[in-house]
Amino acid sequence: MMTFRGVRITILLGVLITLAALTSWERWFVAQWMRPLHIVIYPINGDHNEQVQAYIDALTVDDFTEISQFINQQSARYRLTPIAVPQVKLAHTIATEPPLPPKPPASAVDIALWSLKLRQYVWQNTAFWQSLGQVKLFVVYHQGEDGVALEHSLGLQKGLIGVVHAFAQPQQNAQNNVVITHELLHTLGATDKYDANLQPIYPEGFADVDGNVPHYPQSEAEIMAGRIALSPTHAVMPKRLQDCVIGAKTAFEIQWH
Repeated sequence: MMTFRGVRITILLGVLITLAALTSWERWFVAQWMRPLHIVIYPINGDHNEQVQAYIDALTVDDFTEISQFINQQSARYRLTPIAVPQVKLAHTIATEPPLPPKPPASAVDIALWSLKLRQYVWQNTAFWQSLGQVKLFVVYHQGEDGVALEHSLGLQKGLIGVVHAFAQPQQNAQNNVVITHELLHTLGATDKYDANLQPIYPEGFADVDGNVPHYPQSEAEIMAGRIALSPTHAVMPKRLQDCVIGAKTAFEIQWH
């Protein structure tokens, strides 16, 4: 006869197996590109002040339209027919911020615990069944300070979750969309293509590999490199998605070819 503790363990294992199966199904389903990619953006007031809230309140889905246009246009470079135009939805504002990842050096246990906390945060702030198969991007807006970098953004393929730190300034909207798209592609399986010094890695981190000899300066950024390589030691962030491309390795990683 099974004890109460045994029943609890069995139920817990069943829940974990179910969640693992759903997560695997999500990743497989989205990777097939059989339907329009659904992207949901959840804005968050990272500074908890009125100025940032006023910026968030003024946001519309049109502020993110270029993300779906960029992905659709870039897909035409690798597929016989472009993918269906991704659908972007601007969701409700979330009052609390996602848990911060552990600072390095972090142990595997620390990372696992943070991952569980992040998944719990997503479950608490999204409709679970409705959000299955959707990329969930939590965009934390800040006023920012000159010379002070924002918290590192991230994108996780497991759960299709992204956490983006962005500037709550209209003039930064276009560059914010570059960062959002970078993390979005992480959730689809794309890897970073820059080195420890944030320099794009040749050749996968370069927008123009064949037609630009010498290789510097580049005029565009490979989106997962995140910067335009101007010299072997100097690179700058693109100002807008029109200055970016999805390179061949990234296209392979997100199963475009």
